[in-house]
Amino acid sequence: MRWIAGGMGTLLALGLVLHSIPFLVRDQAVIWLRDQGVEDARFRALNIDWFSGRVELLGLKARSEGRFPLELDRLDLDLDYAALFDKQLRVQRVLVEGLRGGLVYRDDEQWLGPINLSALTDAQPEDESAATTEPSSWSLGLDGLALKAVDWRLRLEDQAHHLELDQLALGSVYLWQPDLETALSLSGRINGAPFSLDTRSVPLAENKRGDIAIQIEQLPVQSLTSAFVPELEATLTTDLQVNLALEGNSLQVAPRGRIQVDRFRYDSTSDIQVGQLVWQGDADLALEQFQLAKLTLDGSLELQQPRFAQDALDAQLQSLNWQGQVVLDDGESISIDVDGAVKGGGLALSQQAQEALDLTVNDLTWQGQVALAMAEGGSMTGRHQLALNQLQLGQGESLKLTMNRVDLQTRLSTRQFDQWGWQEMRLALEGAELSMAPSMGSEIAALDVQSQGEYQISDGRLSAQVSRVGVGRTDLQVGDGAPLARFESLAVNDMTLALPLDLSLASAELKALDIDTGGEPLFASLGSGRLEQLVMDSERVGIGRIDLEGLVSRLTLDEQMRPLELEALTARLESVNSGQSAPESQAEAPGADVGQPLRVSVDEARIGGDSAFYFTDRSTQPVFDTRITIREAVIRDIDTAGSAQSEFSFSAGIDQFAELKAEGAVNLIGSPRSGHWNAELTGMELPALSPYSIKYTGYFLKSGQLALDLEGTLEQDQLNGENRIRLHRLAVDPVDQEQIQDFQARISMPLGTAVAVLQDDNDNIDLDVPISGSLDDPEFDYQSIINRVAGKGVKQGVLSYLTKALQPYGALISLAQTAIKASKTGAFISLEPVGFEPGSDLPVAGATDYLEQLAGLLEQRSALRLNLCGIAVESDRTLLGETLREANEKADEPLEPDALAAELDKQLAELAENRAVVLKQRLQQRIDGERLFLCYPQVDQEGEPRVEPAL
Repeated sequence: MRWIAGGMGTLLALGLVLHSIPFLVRDQAVIWLRDQGVEDARFRALNIDWFSGRVELLGLKARSEGRFPLELDRLDLDLDYAALFDKQLRVQRVLVEGLRGGLVYRDDEQWLGPINLSALTDAQPEDESAATTEPSSWSLGLDGLALKAVDWRLRLEDQAHHLELDQLALGSVYLWQPDLETALSLSGRINGAPFSLDTRSVPLAENKRGDIAIQIEQLPVQSLTSAFVPELEATLTTDLQVNLALEGNSLQVAPRGRIQVDRFRYDSTSDIQVGQLVWQGDADLALEQFQLAKLTLDGSLELQQPRFAQDALDAQLQSLNWQGQVVLDDGESISIDVDGAVKGGGLALSQQAQEALDLTVNDLTWQGQVALAMAEGGSMTGRHQLALNQLQLGQGESLKLTMNRVDLQTRLSTRQFDQWGWQEMRLALEGAELSMAPSMGSEIAALDVQSQGEYQISDGRLSAQVSRVGVGRTDLQVGDGAPLARFESLAVNDMTLALPLDLSLASAELKALDIDTGGEPLFASLGSGRLEQLVMDSERVGIGRIDLEGLVSRLTLDEQMRPLELEALTARLESVNSGQSAPESQAEAPGADVGQPLRVSVDEARIGGDSAFYFTDRSTQPVFDTRITIREAVIRDIDTAGSAQSEFSFSAGIDQFAELKAEGAVNLIGSPRSGHWNAELTGMELPALSPYSIKYTGYFLKSGQLALDLEGTLEQDQLNGENRIRLHRLAVDPVDQEQIQDFQARISMPLGTAVAVLQDDNDNIDLDVPISGSLDDPEFDYQSIINRVAGKGVKQGVLSYLTKALQPYGALISLAQTAIKASKTGAFISLEPVGFEPGSDLPVAGATDYLEQLAGLLEQRSALRLNLCGIAVESDRTLLGETLREANEKADEPLEPDALAAELDKQLAELAENRAVVLKQRLQQRIDGERLFLCYPQVDQEGEPRVEPAL
């Protein structure tokens, strides 16, 4: 019985000890807390069920002024005794409820609630001898863990965090069963932001895997990053599904879902702001040896109101969206593949400077593929489509550019990032306006470019093939913004370009070109122009053919003979560079070698269609106006560096009735100049030329037509030409007496007299006028040509005609030497005299034939008037004086010597007059007497007795 009593006593003692342990632990815990400086320490209960292995802790509280509390409402713990026999420490259930507290890391101190952990660490140094490397034979396991109503805070040196867990549930985890799948679920708030986390994973297996669902709502990111990136501000919202897989050193992370960042701002050396950033899609991240192996992003990224500001630069967008896939592969070499689209709206960029630069784009889109490889220097290929709508670029008042739309499509490729190539490129532009105040501006309705090529960065080599360039209606303004030039369309086909300068193109066509110098009407316009086979390099420009249709141009000379349109055009072009000086590096140093001039050659140039040239000369009175309608003008083989002559042909109409044709070959570019030509002008109405006739002759051309037949050669800069001139039914009126006198002095007769002599029975005047002279002679100009026409054409034409008409009696024809002498005698052209016998009024033998010739001349030229001047000479005085003395001696009352002398003078005058009367009587038999005029008789003249006929 004694052993029974002893056993009962032992059991009672053991039971008493087991019953007392919870109370002792509770009291000792309170004592320990107070020993640690806790001002208010409480422990309501510690319950242990030794038979079931359940431990319950209730109402633990520890508080100190100025410190986080450490409070636990409830802790339940259930142990599985049976598992201990298998060396397994298995916790069947853990419940934590109402945990409140915090950790503080500050000033090298660590506080768990009101407990100074740093003091505990100092008081109990680590016993290094207790460390062991032998693994334990015991294994841990947990059937489940639940946390409820957890309020935990963390305070670091310069940041604070607050974690509130409404609940946390962890499924079974056993070290002895690593392939067991477990689940973790928690929800609550972190720094005031609600979040939830749900996972299913195999965390203990050799190859770990898991699925995680994360939801966060409006998490203030700066509360987590302020210590590391104080300039960052944002709020984070997520709804993600993440798949994880870890096999050895390979990690696969695959998030799917949505990430949203609101009110993002990073303000450091630059200010970056985003109103909202949203990522929606899938991602796959592969790590090898914990280094990036491959990253795939497939989804959409949306940014609202992004903004970037740095120093004087400010860039912002209303929105920016990305949709597509990005693949980053770090295999043997890094490669990046991008396939997707970008859309943006409301781009605004400004750069503050002396003249602020502003750029706005209403919306932009990019769509394409890019493959980037970094091996051996790198390479890239890609397909791109870029579209911009409503682009505006401005820099103060000096630069304004607007484009309604820009479309770019191309395929890009590179090799080692040094050689860039593009294929199938097409650039389309609509509604572009460029203004560079105050000098110029332009408007382009549309532009379409298709090309391919490559560019070598290292040596600047460019090789491009442009299959087509199409430009729509384009306006160019200069100066005050008034239009200078405009055209309806421009098309360039099959162009190749290589740097430094090697250009060729198959053809280019321009339609509806207008050039406006600011006056009315336009300076020049072109219906259409076509250029074929252009080849250009740094030394030469070669053109196969230029064809112009409907070219209309005009030139106006003012009162000082200045070309108004050309001066206006030059002034407007100079305004482009007004106020701008060439850079010093471009200024030509004195004596610098400017090199050889650019050689230009054209195989053929043609003007046709409804082409016309309008010419106005205000230096004449009245103003001269004419229109030349060009039916066709062709010139071939032009070469600025060659000596070969350029063949030409020309056909045109002048005003309404005149026709002009010309052909030949000339070289007016080389030195010395040479050429040959012939031209024919018919049907030119002379009254239209009256302004120039008045200016150079003083006569108004009342009527008449002009025809020209020109032939000429140019050798060694020496001009020689034969000009056949026909004037039909010419009638003139004197207008400017001063100019008439000047012109009359050059031809030694009035123009009317010359016309009367030269005009035949059919009212025609035919003149052969040779023109010669050196082009290098500064006095050989249009005025000298007019003088030569007047002298050689009119003057010599009159003499030549009269000489031939009066053959063989035209040897002594002469012209008045001065206008004064001509005006006194009333005669400008003196014909060969008619001889008379001395002392007689009978013409000498042979005079009858001469008078017949003279009468015939007057019959042919009905407008001619003839002066007949009788002349008595010394031989007449001798004969008449002898006869008079003999008669005086026989007279009953002889005359005194003075009276005798007077009588002799009277007889001589009568003789001279009778001689003229005799000729008039004879000529009057065929010629109207009103055309024959007697002069005052002349006495004691030198020479033979005669009558001098004069026109």
